[in-house]
Amino acid sequence: MAERVFDRETLLDLTVNFIPLGMLLFFILLFAGTTVGGPAPVARLVSQALLVVPFVALVGITYITGRIIAESERTGHSETARAITALVTGEESDEDEG
Repeated sequence: MAERVFDRETLLDLTVNFIPLGMLLFFILLFAGTTVGGPAPVARLVSQALLVVPFVALVGITYITGRIIAESERTGHSETARAITALVTGEESDEDEG
């Protein structure tokens, strides 16, 4: 049987992001079905982009955060968090030196 990526406790930790994701998804679908800004296609594109971009970013951040939480609960540390920190600070990781 395949191991689940996120256990019940990790999903509980991530529920704070599910409500904003649901709200963004609701407005994406609402504005996709209605005419926003009249017939101007640029206004429609901008209004959708202002919803879709944060939605995609929040999905990515939620997944990465869940992965870090799950790794930390299993092993006591997170390789994902270490790799992100090295990327942000510009430090070379141990893997790059060898």
